Amino acid sequence: MKPLLLHYYVTYRCNARCSFCTIWDPAKWDHRATPSWDQMTSNLTAARKLGTRFVDFTGGEPLLYHDLPRALRLAKVLGFRTSVTTNCLRYPARAKDLAGQVDLLHFSLDAAEKDTHDRIRGLPCFDRVMESLDVARALGEHPDILFTATEETFEQIAPLAAIAQAYNTMLIVNPEFPWAGNKGVGERELAYLERFARERNVYVNRAFHRLIRAGGNQRAHPVCHAVEAVIVISPDDHLLLPCFHRQRERIPINGQLEKVRAGSLVKAYKREDGRHVYCQGCTINCYMDPSFQYACNTYLFLSLAAKAKYVWSKYLLLG
Repeated sequence: MKPLLLHYYVTYRCNARCSFCTIWDPAKWDHRATPSWDQMTSNLTAARKLGTRFVDFTGGEPLLYHDLPRALRLAKVLGFRTSVTTNCLRYPARAKDLAGQVDLLHFSLDAAEKDTHDRIRGLPCFDRVMESLDVARALGEHPDILFTATEETFEQIAPLAAIAQAYNTMLIVNPEFPWAGNKGVGERELAYLERFARERNVYVNRAFHRLIRAGGNQRAHPVCHAVEAVIVISPDDHLLLPCFHRQRERIPINGQLEKVRAGSLVKAYKREDGRHVYCQGCTINCYMDPSFQYACNTYLFLSLAAKAKYVWSKYLLLG
């Protein structure tokens, strides 16, 4: 099957210090790397030829990438649906350049209280998120609020839903997954979050919840199809296998993405999708959500139901 999603890491730099992430640490990640325009053009064009329909420009903080507006414009010309998630520290300054280019614009907000959000993010940015919501609305943009629900913050869903309602926007609820030393969430948190799933402006994907309750990806019967469903490109122009979070291979692309994807190493990783030792118990939604589309089962139907509600609520009810 064709890949569905391109995760393009345009930088590993980040101007926040989130407690559930390590990508901001230059001792662990190369903050010098960034794609050249020739690399961006070649990789986007090739990914589209491979059948990829969505591109997520990510990081790090993607708004630190100087060529992001141009990359978004090219992606739109090529026929991609585009997404960007930002901590909003630079959004007000760059909003006009991004306007009309991002189909799925997500503003990260982890608590309705300024002190709590700023503590989780490692620096003051709550006020900038609020400012960004106003700026986006003035430009005719329709951002979503993205809430990473953790053991500490899951009860923030109610006040965050109220903020989203006040701004006539969607609240996307992403359960934290274990990575970088954090624990993820359990039954208590999932059950509480599901109490708000019927709210018209709240997006809860029960497919994720079902996967977490099942103990995550199981090697014997894998749900994950990360290599088949997702193309992951690093800022220094490498294809990452099997994914960013569990990367074991870095293949130089050098303008040959189609050839690299057709190579023996990628084929070998496709055959072992979700079956590696480090795949056991994985719940990383960056890869699971597109993977749900590759099998006809309960995960697919739950995921499609969540997306149908999102489209209905965002584009018809909230308008």
